[in-house]
Amino acid sequence: MRRMEVKDNDPNQDEQGKLRRWVSNLQLESWQLELLITGFSIFLLASSLDQYDKFKEAMIFDKLSPGSNGSNPLFALSGVFLLNAIPWALRFFLINLLIHLLLRGFWIGIVGLSSVSAVIDFDKLKLRGKFRKYIPARVKSLDQLILYLDKVSSVIFAYTYLLVFSILSVVIVFVITIALFGIIILVSANLAGNPLFAILNFVLGIGVFLFIVCAVLFFIDSLFFSTFKKSKWFSTIFYYIYRFFSVISLSVVYRSIYYHLITNYKKKQIVVVNLVLLGLFISWSLFSDWNLHKFYPTRVGETEFMMRQAFYDDTRGNNYVKNMSIPSKFVENGFLEIFIHYDPEYNDVMQFRCPDSESINGQLPFSAGFKAGMEAQMDTSKTVDDFLPDPDSYLDRVKQSLQCLSGIFKIEVDGVLREDVEYSFYTHPSMDERGFLIVLDIAELARGKHTLAVQNLDFTGIPFMQEISEDKLIFKTMAKLPFWTH
Repeated sequence: MRRMEVKDNDPNQDEQGKLRRWVSNLQLESWQLELLITGFSIFLLASSLDQYDKFKEAMIFDKLSPGSNGSNPLFALSGVFLLNAIPWALRFFLINLLIHLLLRGFWIGIVGLSSVSAVIDFDKLKLRGKFRKYIPARVKSLDQLILYLDKVSSVIFAYTYLLVFSILSVVIVFVITIALFGIIILVSANLAGNPLFAILNFVLGIGVFLFIVCAVLFFIDSLFFSTFKKSKWFSTIFYYIYRFFSVISLSVVYRSIYYHLITNYKKKQIVVVNLVLLGLFISWSLFSDWNLHKFYPTRVGETEFMMRQAFYDDTRGNNYVKNMSIPSKFVENGFLEIFIHYDPEYNDVMQFRCPDSESINGQLPFSAGFKAGMEAQMDTSKTVDDFLPDPDSYLDRVKQSLQCLSGIFKIEVDGVLREDVEYSFYTHPSMDERGFLIVLDIAELARGKHTLAVQNLDFTGIPFMQEISEDKLIFKTMAKLPFWTH
């Protein structure tokens, strides 16, 4: 009896019992949380996709331009791919949540109907023939339908997060792969001519190849319901692959949902659900891209026959200039202001043409400031400013740099190259874009339509793979737009 009393009063069992009762009550009331989270998530997704697009555009435009990371654009490309993939996951998320909301709304309607009457009286239908057995056997009672819809809704809610995190896992691994290729190219560029270069590059190449193979095996195993984990001989090797990619792909976050689904539902059911969702997403994408304007040309290259709002400040709105702009398509005062955006893609060409202009951004290195401070401490007759660069010489370098940098652009009006062009460094007030400002005197132009063309010097070789040389630099048209004078 004493043993029984001790067993009955076991605090561990009491805690487990309380936890089990709490979980059971939470499961019964989980539909309320599901509806709350679903409605709130749908509202946030529907209202934030546009905001995310603006954030993505700002990041890609300002921080992830291919030329913003020196001579290796693959690091920027990996970040761009990640930012572009997130909306796909969000749209999958939104589709699933809408399906879940519809099912939960239908479920609540059935619950309300069952409170009035939970019995289906098939005798009142006076069915004949085979319908007398077929209809009662196939039509669920309201209680059965309530339980079925509750189960399906909860599974879809959990599956939504599994699907989104799975997409993010693939994207993360792909981004890491691109970054690894970037490291190989970076090492190749910096260690060219080194005797150990070939060996190091070979080892890195083998490592990246093994990483890609292991990543493919990891995702194939997940896609085909843990196939490799069941193999007698391969499971030992795959164990380490699984442990490694579980961490870097963040699958540790959602694998409990994954194993619950593949162990409690038929593979056929999971495949059908995936195909249905994929079909819905493809249909949505096709409908969005459906174009009935057969006789409207697709813009190819730069031409004055296509009016683009992005070229004019008064029609562009609160968006980035991206390449160039003028205040309006109508020029009234005889002077045409032209703003050319400073694109980091020009960095390599600027470095080749104007190598002495790289340090004109005015940012003093920490080592230079520290050195000036130490020298001022040793020579008390002078201040720190005496050991810093002369401001007047800095302004001279800025002027020389502006003259050099402006040489990578050409401006034509009605096909005639303008020689009377003066450039100034300028920050556009719309989105604080840095660039160059030109003011042309066009008072001699006749009243009517005219064409402005801006060209920039472009490298025709393969970036980060070939050295820039003068014979591989050509001027290409970056913008061509009409304007009117009166």
